[in-house]
Amino acid sequence: MKERIVFYDARLITEQLNQGDKYSKINQVISIIITNKTLVEGSSRYHHRFTLFDLDVKIEFSDIIEIHTLELQKLPEEPDGTKLYDWAKFIDAETEEELNMTAERNPEVKKAAVRIVELSADERARELAENHIKHQRDMASILDGKDIEHARVIADKDAEIADNHAEIARLRALLEKQG
Repeated sequence: MKERIVFYDARLITEQLNQGDKYSKINQVISIIITNKTLVEGSSRYHHRFTLFDLDVKIEFSDIIEIHTLELQKLPEEPDGTKLYDWAKFIDAETEEELNMTAERNPEVKKAAVRIVELSADERARELAENHIKHQRDMASILDGKDIEHARVIADKDAEIADNHAEIARLRALLEKQG
């Protein structure tokens, strides 16, 4: 895996330049590796930042390649007070209770947690939106006088859309209650 990460980063750097381009045009490449497996042996830290570095004199040569590793299985049980810990726990949450505990510690994570709840209801919301768009098209067709026969169908759709709006209102109330 380590070799693969370095290979992809090197390729991202070389692909930035065309023939005749100056090296100064190269932008930094940052990789973020989130894993449930041990990637960095010999360290209990859950986050590492790697760059091109001289170990003897402790000087960074360049940060043109920056690799961050986040090893979720190394997360301590107790919060370490960092935002990164909260985000890592958010990513690693397996239960709604874990998600809620993390969200209560960090307002940014709470916002993301609410969005996750919204996205989980997204399939229903997408269906409701598609029905609404179809209804608008049907109405436009009738107004153009091209499809009078659709009037009965649209009346039925109006009732369905009213039901859908009620469902949306119910879901929003549920989200606000959870938020």
